[in-house]
Amino acid sequence: MSDETILKPSFFDRHIHDVARDLLGRHLVRSVDGQITGGRIVEVEVYEGQNDRASHARSGAPTKRTAPMFAQPGTIYVYTIYGMYQCLNLRAPTPVGPGAILIRACQPLMARAVMARRRGLVDDADDYAPKMDRKLMSGPGKLCQALSIDTDLSGTMIGEQLALEGGEPIWRQTPERIEATPRRGLNRKTCGDCVDRLWRYVVCDSRWLS
Repeated sequence: MSDETILKPSFFDRHIHDVARDLLGRHLVRSVDGQITGGRIVEVEVYEGQNDRASHARSGAPTKRTAPMFAQPGTIYVYTIYGMYQCLNLRAPTPVGPGAILIRACQPLMARAVMARRRGLVDDADDYAPKMDRKLMSGPGKLCQALSIDTDLSGTMIGEQLALEGGEPIWRQTPERIEATPRRGLNRKTCGDCVDRLWRYVVCDSRWLS
């Protein structure tokens, strides 16, 4: 990681949907025990506060788990789904207060063999094959496994143990490549018409989506 290219928490201190679009093409980088892994962000989802029935912040009050969604911009929020998979979120402000952006998928860039081993695709990094790349970071749980992200990171700041680098900011360079779609996996019975909001942003020509 280069200190010159690492984006500061202030990157997140603006409207959450602007931040979400601006994350596409940026590089998410993690260093564990001297091993640097990472990828290019290609898919994100926005979750706001009390106006969003799909959000963990919908009650308007923080809990021990959701406190990072109410913290300062750039705070990391990691939670567990299905009792076994982690999901990485980054705090950004909304017109109604709390909010976070779920990082759904990345294009693998660094140390792909190491990420394949973490994902359980190989027993040894030497057994890695490029055909495995599509399975490395094409979903929030896969991404966290590949980058060795768990709930211990929740509440820390971006740039401390997990960094965001300048990368290739698609929103600024080729915004026509960004598509807004409904978020994935939401239950209409519990989330109502929130399931129809176009709050999932993707690089539409990417082969690395979830």
